[in-house]
Amino acid sequence: MHRPRSSASASPSASAPAGVPGGLWLIAGSGLIPFLVCLALLFTSPSLAERAVHAFIVYAALTLSFLGGARWGAELVRVPDAPSLPRLVLSAMPSVIGLAALLPYLSSTAAIALLMLCGLAQLVWDVRASHDGSLPWWNARLRTVMTVGGTLCSVAMLVLKPAGL
Repeated sequence: MHRPRSSASASPSASAPAGVPGGLWLIAGSGLIPFLVCLALLFTSPSLAERAVHAFIVYAALTLSFLGGARWGAELVRVPDAPSLPRLVLSAMPSVIGLAALLPYLSSTAAIALLMLCGLAQLVWDVRASHDGSLPWWNARLRTVMTVGGTLCSVAMLVLKPAGL
């Protein structure tokens, strides 16, 4: 049976806290640290550049998998007795795309671009879900800021990584 969601979860109200709940910016922001470390390694330890690029791709794939898992869980909470099969399939796709990005025949440039595009698609879905009440209203802001940060790191990696990696 579908449980209706209250409008308080979809948009801010007088009783809702202002902004993103405490601590989430710190937790989410710390998720950018591995990307920044990989970028820093390009400059501080050129001998580790190949490993840094690989670690960047693996972490991006893991991050997408996490976001897909969050959407899977949100769907099970949204309609516990009859979750939407298409939504569950879509929520599994970031893991599949992340795995594809890790396949050895894909260049690092193609892998990073694929992961970046998937991250942007996930953002669109998450923002829409925040607006329709499927996810908390503040999630749109948090996810937008984090996706911009991850995308900027991805663009930086594409530009700064040594040619041939």
